[in-house]
Parts: sequence; C-alpha cells; structure tokens
Amino acid sequence: MKIFKAIVMLGAVAILTVACTGTDDVPAEIRALAELDRGLEMQRVGNLQKAQEAYDAATRLDPQLAEGYAQKGYVRIQYSDMNGALDQINRALNIDSELAIAYNYRGLIMASANNIDGALLDFAEAIRLDPTLVEAYLNRGRLFIEEEELESALTDLDSAVELEPMSPNLFLNRGRIHVLVGNLDRATADLEQVLALTQEEVYVVTAKEMLAFIQ
Repeated sequence: MKIFKAIVMLGAVAILTVACTGTDDVPAEIRALAELDRGLEMQRVGNLQKAQEAYDAATRLDPQLAEGYAQKGYVRIQYSDMNGALDQINRALNIDSELAIAYNYRGLIMASANNIDGALLDFAEAIRLDPTLVEAYLNRGRLFIEEEELESALTDLDSAVELEPMSPNLFLNRGRIHVLVGNLDRATADLEQVLALTQEEVYVVTAKEMLAFIQ
C-alpha cells in the first residue's frame, strides 16, 4: 500500500510539473507542428483566417517548416493572391525541393495563369513524389477536362477513387467525366454511390440533378 501511494504521489508531482512549466520547455519545432495541425483543421472546416494565423505561428516558431509556407500559399490561393501564393510556395520548395503538396499548389497557380504545360508538370511531379496525394490526381483530372482530354481525366479520377473509396466528391467528379464520355451506366453507378456515401445537401442535390438528366 505504501508503495502504491508513493507511485501515485510521484505521478501527481509529474503532472503538476508539466502543468506549471507550460509550453516553455517544449521545443519550438514541436510547437510549430502543433500550430500546423491546428491550421490544417481550421482549413478543413473553412476558417481560412484562423488557418492563416496558425500557419504564421508555425513558421515563426520554425522558419524551416516547409509545409507551413506551402499551406500559407494555399490560403493565399483561396484569396486569389496568386503572386503572394507563389512566393510562399517557392519558399517552401527552397527549403524542401521534394515537398509534393507544394508542387500540387503551384500547379493550381500555373493553371490559373493558363500555363497548362507548367500546371501539368507540377501535378505530375507532385504525384511522382507522393503517389498517394489524391488532391494532385483530382486537380490534374479537372485540368484534363478543361483541355478535353477526357480519357486522361478518367484515369486520374480512377486513381483518386482507388485511394479514397469513401469520398463522395471523387465519385461525383468521376460521374461527371463518365457523362461527358458517354459512359452513362458507369455515370449512374458513380452518382448512386454519391447518394449512398453522404447526406450532404451539396452532393445529394447535384447527384440527383445529374441522374435525372441522364435517365
């Protein structure tokens, strides 16, 4: 019993010590990663201002955190500040020339400037560096649609769906391509899968409208 009480007291002291020291003893690089994670969560829920604040904090804590700059670039893309976005993304690539997400984001900037070849090169590099990066397949697929290269677009969406088979967004996008190609049976299957995967209105309404159009 005395040994048990001693262990309990030791644990209590350890907890109290952590509580009193706060984050001062946590390395800046670790705190930077925590801020990066916070920014990604804020970005996921659509709060770009909070995401930007978190990414700024991350790069202040760790000026060599390449992904922090890449994500700052993405936020600027959402605000249509393409020059500012490119500055941040190039800074990320200067730190880490193999950061796949940075090439993916730079591809978006190239596409917005109608630099199709540059965009395709960046998306291809992103996929080469990270073959599991779904965003890059989706973005390149959308660009292929704009360029009327529908079979190439379908190949990219097939890859994306294989990686994320529970994403209604991917099935919706692939369904659109099947409609454009004329694969109406496959389009119907993808759109019905959208309805099976989600009840989100934006997906449900779009999928039902497309199903009504092709049936």
